[in-house]
Amino acid sequence: MNLKIGKYVEKTTIAHDQLTASIVAEFENLPKQLQKFARFALNHADVIALETVTTVANRAEVQPSSIVRFAKAFSFDGFTEMQQVFKTRLVENTSSYQERIRALGDDNHEGGHSILDGFANSGIDSLQRLKQEISQEKLDQAIELISGARDVHLLAQKRAFGIAHYLHYALSQLNVRCFLADGAGGMLNHQLSHVGPEDLVIAVSFAPYTPIVAELVDSLSSQDRKVISITDSAVSPLASRSTVSFEIHDGVDQAFRTLIAPICLAQSLVVGVGQALERKLHQTQET
Repeated sequence: MNLKIGKYVEKTTIAHDQLTASIVAEFENLPKQLQKFARFALNHADVIALETVTTVANRAEVQPSSIVRFAKAFSFDGFTEMQQVFKTRLVENTSSYQERIRALGDDNHEGGHSILDGFANSGIDSLQRLKQEISQEKLDQAIELISGARDVHLLAQKRAFGIAHYLHYALSQLNVRCFLADGAGGMLNHQLSHVGPEDLVIAVSFAPYTPIVAELVDSLSSQDRKVISITDSAVSPLASRSTVSFEIHDGVDQAFRTLIAPICLAQSLVVGVGQALERKLHQTQET
């Protein structure tokens, strides 16, 4: 298999965002092991830029040969040539990435303060990524969708539920008509069965992704309903089915992923919606 990325751009000049777009476009055509590495590559670009193929393979939980196959599938000669794309991205974005990643792994001591340091550093890294990777265009589009919707329906389960619960509370304070689809009593499908063309669904899900959330987003999208997703990868089952998708990358593996960046994004959307509603009110009063 060879996806021939070189047909579209010279592989020696390909930018990371072009490679990312190609990975997302061809994701469904990749074998399962290469899909697994594709998810890792999209979420851990810095690791690929800084580490050896053996270390990357261990982190991604795939064989080094799978990484080489992946590189060749996108017309690179091997891992080293593909890695150069990730290295160039790292240098162009910020010179502090390497220091931040190393800092997250430096403290191997046990104890409460060490745990606090780990989570604090991970949160700082996530917030830095949020600032760099979320575009103004997406934020503006999402704010317009929320402020213009008749009803806003909030969909999340498990660890992502806290994000939806906060949005329900905060948007309600702005007098936005919103409904929390919590699935109580096994009624999740029923709670979203009345979503209309003038409504909006905000869905939140992170790997390994709650199947019912992914299924409902797919169903709503097939009905041409508007969906904003907050997820963690461009190849998340929510991303491609959403009107607007925010992909928040943790960047560093850890047993308990931080929710700091998703909460920060949610707060930003709420404040943006409040400002948009205030502007609409002033325009109405002036006319």
